[in-house]
Amino acid sequence: MKKKFAKLPKAAQAKVEAEYHRMTPEDFDDTMSAAKRHAPNVVRLPNGLVRKLKAVAKRAGEPEYQTIVKGWIEERLQKEAR
Repeated sequence: MKKKFAKLPKAAQAKVEAEYHRMTPEDFDDTMSAAKRHAPNVVRLPNGLVRKLKAVAKRAGEPEYQTIVKGWIEERLQKEAR
């Protein structure tokens, strides 16, 4: 949501924020229970490799290098599954 929110015009961002602040605890619970679950896994990478990944992500227009890495891993897993 963070990436999508940042790309919205200011008026749309204000509308989303207002909707968020009007949520009741029950609404929030429903929203959170419908959210994707992610495993808190960590892969430690050397600093030099992270710098290179950040540069590649920046050239690709991605704000976070993790998005690029996740995509590469998914592509490779699909390829290996064949």
